[in-house]
Amino acid sequence: MSSIQPRKQRLARYTAPYHRRHREMSAPIDRGLRERQLSRGFMYPRAMPVRKGDRVMIVRGEGKSKSATRIAKIDRKGRKVYVEGFTYFKSDGTELQRPIDASNLVIINPDWSDIRRRNLLTRVNESVEWTDEVISDFEAAEDEYEAETVGPIEEETETTDVDYDSMTVPNLKAALKEQGLPVSGKKTELIERLKENSKDEYKAETVNPIEEEKADEETSEEETESKETKTTDVDYDSMTVPNLKAALKEQGLPVSGKKTELIERLKGDSK
Repeated sequence: MSSIQPRKQRLARYTAPYHRRHREMSAPIDRGLRERQLSRGFMYPRAMPVRKGDRVMIVRGEGKSKSATRIAKIDRKGRKVYVEGFTYFKSDGTELQRPIDASNLVIINPDWSDIRRRNLLTRVNESVEWTDEVISDFEAAEDEYEAETVGPIEEETETTDVDYDSMTVPNLKAALKEQGLPVSGKKTELIERLKENSKDEYKAETVNPIEEEKADEETSEEETESKETKTTDVDYDSMTVPNLKAALKEQGLPVSGKKTELIERLKGDSK
């Protein structure tokens, strides 16, 4: 764009074609990674367009951290990037991914699965023959650098030490929805509900399997004893005909005959 008029610059940015938006959404490659690979005889471009699957760090703006994360989605039309684990909650409790500008990122471990993207390396490293062994060593060095500098990618894990008191009501309701609990009530009630559920889950996870087997055996013994007592302590003589017929149906016996026959039939089956 050669014009200095803001209106023309905004129009050119709004009506830019896809390939220009692709170039505009570029992020720099980490300097330490470029220096390490240069010592091994490989060169990187200073910056390149981001791609889904790249491992990046947020170095400025909201969400700035020293840990690596993965790009989950790229919106070329809106010129925004979405990374894993960087979300926010709406007023109704729904969780959404927060958009980031590509300029706020630094590529710490690029994704070279796209053959067209590898052409960047072939243009910069003309003397290198990119065999399968060279590519595997090249990517292994990138993984080692990431592990040394920022460590492995942080994965979302459910922990029992969640500070519910510092959470807002929409966040509390979202957590209750995830656990399948009711979301009605005041903030103190929501917090108590979440804490009680987390305690129950922790107890269920920490139960000893031997204790579970003993409990199952005890319950089975109690059930058998209760069945025996039910069968031996039933007074069929005091029961009415409809009750006797219902008992015969439960035991799969014929229900025809007089009351004395029904009683004899039930007593003979119980013996």
